[in-house]
Amino acid sequence: MRSRTLLAAVLPVLAGCALEHGNAPPERSAARSPHASRDSASRPLHAIFDRRQETLAPGVARVVVYVVLKGPERDGVRATMEATADETRRDTTVAAVRVLGYLPPTPGHGDRGGPGLVPFAYLEWIPAGGWDNVTERTARAAHHTDVVFMDDLSAHPGSGRRGGPQ
Repeated sequence: MRSRTLLAAVLPVLAGCALEHGNAPPERSAARSPHASRDSASRPLHAIFDRRQETLAPGVARVVVYVVLKGPERDGVRATMEATADETRRDTTVAAVRVLGYLPPTPGHGDRGGPGLVPFAYLEWIPAGGWDNVTERTARAAHHTDVVFMDDLSAHPGSGRRGGPQ
């Protein structure tokens, strides 16, 4: 539960940290997932712009994947984030995954130091005990997936905000 509270507080900051000066990620660092979902025009529904892996023990790692989403359609966002997590889990050392999804700035924003990417949703694939308690023992135990949209966060259990456990 503490990890959700921390994530809720840190997610907006992560957007600023991941993108210096509020600008979109540089083209050279933006990478398309080879398994990115595509629409009828064959454009990717997301672009991965950062991936961080933390090794907790030999053969046990947590991964955070940062993605820019094409649009705010919830079913598409959920499917895109789940596909990104599925691809990440193909690495057998991965014991927990977070996918942090951002929307691009609206036209005219994000230029010249204005607001950059907008935090929109996150996905967690974690064992019992949560993100902060991944161990060699819990790494191969049952996991669950949770997708949370930022506008639903105040009512989400464990968010540490109104509507959830404190």
